Amino acid sequence: MFMVVICAEDYTYLTIVQQDGTKTSLTAVGLSMKFADGNLTVNNAYTDESKTIALSSLVSMNFSNSDETTGISDIRADGNVGLDGAEAIYTLQGQRIPEGKQMPKGVYIIKKGNVIQKLQVR
Repeated sequence: MFMVVICAEDYTYLTIVQQDGTKTSLTAVGLSMKFADGNLTVNNAYTDESKTIALSSLVSMNFSNSDETTGISDIRADGNVGLDGAEAIYTLQGQRIPEGKQMPKGVYIIKKGNVIQKLQVR
């Protein structure tokens, strides 16, 4: 086992790029990385951000000042997701759903103030 100390004082994010083109940006301050069992696990002690990827799918990592995250990494059931107080509703293609319009089956992005949630309509 070995340890590498990296200083990225001038950067806000560490961005991980995978073979499928997915980019995941995690807050750089408070970040720790672990390489074990063929995986890279990145955790942030301050923000509770976490990401584990297979080293075989890792293309690159870089520090940046902008969040370069692409895609949605997971969808989970959460009874707290709802439309009450929603400022905007978007499809996964980025199209805004007009207020009051019936949503067909699918996954949507719900914006409520500074909170972004995913909602699956079945």
